[in-house]
Amino acid sequence: MPDRRGLIEQFLRFAVVGVAGFIVNAGIVEWLAPGSGPYWAQVVAFPAAVSATWWLNRRFTFAASGLPAHHEWLRYVLSNLLGWVANNGVYYGLVLGSPLAYEHPALAVAAGSVAGMFLNFAGSRWLVFNRTQACK
Repeated sequence: MPDRRGLIEQFLRFAVVGVAGFIVNAGIVEWLAPGSGPYWAQVVAFPAAVSATWWLNRRFTFAASGLPAHHEWLRYVLSNLLGWVANNGVYYGLVLGSPLAYEHPALAVAAGSVAGMFLNFAGSRWLVFNRTQACK
């Protein structure tokens, strides 16, 4: 079944891009957390990671939608809000509730990333990089 295989390959590329986003997010959090705390570190890190994953998904996972880049980026951010809520809800829940996650916030970033991944894939695939949706 070519459609199913293509979807799986696309999801795997999306997951690889997600790992890159995790590295950006966790790297910034670990760098900033000692001076500003894990909460403010995530406020800075998350937008940087979202922008990085948008660009990488645009280049390697889905291809550009045909929209101007700034419109596509905004659509990407808006369509991934549910994933963002899941991601950051898990992150802050773990940082608040686990001394280990508070001391090592990259663990909370990882858990949050997994929580948001499936929601973000669906939003990205069908609402952002779908050329028929992009024209609307």
